[in-house]
Amino acid sequence: MPKIINSYLFKEIAAPFVLIIAILTITSLLSKVLKLIELVVNHGVGLLVILKFLLFIIPSFLIYIIPISFLISVLIAYNRLSNDNEITAMKTSGISILKISRPVILLAVFTYGVSVFFTFYAFPWGSISSKRLLYDIAKSKASIGLKERVFNDAFDGLMLYANRIMPEDGSLEGIFISDHRDEKDNSIITARTGIISSDQQAMNITLRLLNGTIHRSEEKGLYKVINFTTYDLNLTLKDDKIKNPDISKTNRDLTISQLKHKVTDIKRRGENPAPYIIDLHKRFALPASIFAFGLLAIPLGIQRVRTVRFTSFSIGLGIMLFYYVLSTALESLGEKGIVNPIIAVWGSNIVMIVIGMNMFYKAAKDSPIKTVAWLEEKKGRIFAIFKRRMDE
Repeated sequence: MPKIINSYLFKEIAAPFVLIIAILTITSLLSKVLKLIELVVNHGVGLLVILKFLLFIIPSFLIYIIPISFLISVLIAYNRLSNDNEITAMKTSGISILKISRPVILLAVFTYGVSVFFTFYAFPWGSISSKRLLYDIAKSKASIGLKERVFNDAFDGLMLYANRIMPEDGSLEGIFISDHRDEKDNSIITARTGIISSDQQAMNITLRLLNGTIHRSEEKGLYKVINFTTYDLNLTLKDDKIKNPDISKTNRDLTISQLKHKVTDIKRRGENPAPYIIDLHKRFALPASIFAFGLLAIPLGIQRVRTVRFTSFSIGLGIMLFYYVLSTALESLGEKGIVNPIIAVWGSNIVMIVIGMNMFYKAAKDSPIKTVAWLEEKKGRIFAIFKRRMDE
């Protein structure tokens, strides 16, 4: 009999869990619609590139969506069972709240493992890969913005003129370049032909010039003329938003081991390592929040909710809002050195676990949870305030 009940409870939680993940993921992807439109319109990318971009950015959503979905799915499942008197029937049959919680524990362990994978590996991989993809698109399409017989300033420190641009392969003919990247050493470069290429591994843009001449003025009035057969000129896109992701890596792009090395280097230089310690421990604390949410969701879920307006979904969002505000406040204090950075990261989990243990104990003793009772009592006033705010 316990196996049948465990299987039944597991299915009741798993179904909304998968559905909520799908809904929240699709909703989150909608925020990237403008970026996708920009890729299609401005860069002319195809469906395969769009799908790759979506694959790379999804882990950045899932690291937050998975804990939220777990919390809300447990609330929905146990609240439905409670309202249908199934929880009461189980208790009457001698099944304790601990036994009722077994499916939640099993799903929490599984969800924790999935969340660890996304937080430790998929998230940094997706973050750097999406930036590399956008950078590579910008590089591979760099010649699209160039126009024939027009002085083009698309590249930093260079003025480029091409008498003709071949539509077949984008090669240039009749090239004139004013190179003023070095204030003390300006150059004028002419070449018969050239082609812009990008190297995915080296992450750079190169203009290969063929059969040309470099006119260079140097200090003390010196003037040089250099003839060349092949000359490679490294280019930098003028748009400050498009940066080489391997040069300008953020903490989001780093793996656990890379973050640890960065913390060590920061300490060695005598700088404040708190922001990096916080980012490192967030990779561990975020998946662990699943257990805190499970501990909260079970006693809250089995409480009778006497109105459809006050749903499990709204309770879950309220808990997540509280968790987010608390985490943000503690991390801010940790970055300023007011609170130990490790405590700043794990503090919100600890608070949620303490609250959850208190609620779980009361639920096991069939004692009412005052927070839920207070919200039920004040629900009319709360909804009136929200409605008034929305109308303003």
